[in-house]
Amino acid sequence: MADGSNTIADAPVQPPRPAARAWRLVRAIAAEPLAHFAAAGFVLFVAATVYQHQTDLHRIVITPAHIAELENQYALQFGDKPDPATLDALIKRDIHDEVLFRQGQDLKLGQDDQIVRRRIVQKMQFLIQDLNAPPEPSDAALQAYYDAHAAHYATPQRASFSHIYFSSDKGGDEAAKARAAAVLKTLSNATTRAPDLGDPFPDLYDFSAYEPEQIYRLFGHTPFADAVETAPVGRWAGPFKSGYGWHLVYVSAREGAAKPPLAQVREAVRTDYLQDTQDATNQTAFDKLARDCRVVRKDLGQTKAEPIAGMGAGSAKAGSGGSSGETGEN
Repeated sequence: MADGSNTIADAPVQPPRPAARAWRLVRAIAAEPLAHFAAAGFVLFVAATVYQHQTDLHRIVITPAHIAELENQYALQFGDKPDPATLDALIKRDIHDEVLFRQGQDLKLGQDDQIVRRRIVQKMQFLIQDLNAPPEPSDAALQAYYDAHAAHYATPQRASFSHIYFSSDKGGDEAAKARAAAVLKTLSNATTRAPDLGDPFPDLYDFSAYEPEQIYRLFGHTPFADAVETAPVGRWAGPFKSGYGWHLVYVSAREGAAKPPLAQVREAVRTDYLQDTQDATNQTAFDKLARDCRVVRKDLGQTKAEPIAGMGAGSAKAGSGGSSGETGEN
């Protein structure tokens, strides 16, 4: 018997099975107060999330500020605030729409809707502008801006002129040109207008202080329009072709381009200054929003996400529609 007892005592101890070790670990963790606290916190978090979702979806709060907004919207449309019965109907309609809106949000109906997407983009742009509205410029700032952009505010060259028109409908284009050349030989430079020597013209015969763009709008980018800017002053010249036919022109005066004083164009300079400042601050705000974003251009065969570059408030002017949100990183 003694030999048998020694044999049993000398046998190697078997390690606990994996399942037993796991169970002991679970029991040890369960005995820790911190584990109880974490488990309770998780349960509360899940319960709070579910409760918040349910209450946010089904609890509609109508505030006095919202009622005032409904009244103001009605007044803007109809010129006066609604009476009690109308206001009650407006509130009921608003609640009706809010129920549908929240249910639609819960169903994610706007997730792939381009109209909803554009509206949200637009509201974000308005929010950025509201948060980054530029201050009124000082006189020194306006002067510096004006000096840097003086060419933009310069008045263009202007010309005052009269013309004689020769229609190509009478005998053809070459005949009209020949008639114009013949009349030119008979004109004295002391004669400053002579429309009766030509054909009836569907517009004016005399033009005072017209800018090049105004002349181009009337006669197109034609040899006659160019001649108004280049023909000698105080004498008849031509014939010059336009889309109407042929013309002789008498330029009575021509004013060169000029830089007006700041006081004369101050309001235009102020408007441009504020817009440029707003654009710059909008770009900075967008850059902050986009600095952590990455774009994968699968349309270009890219597989790696790259930082956003060259996009911002300016690019938004091209339109707020576009692709879906599939821009994930790889």
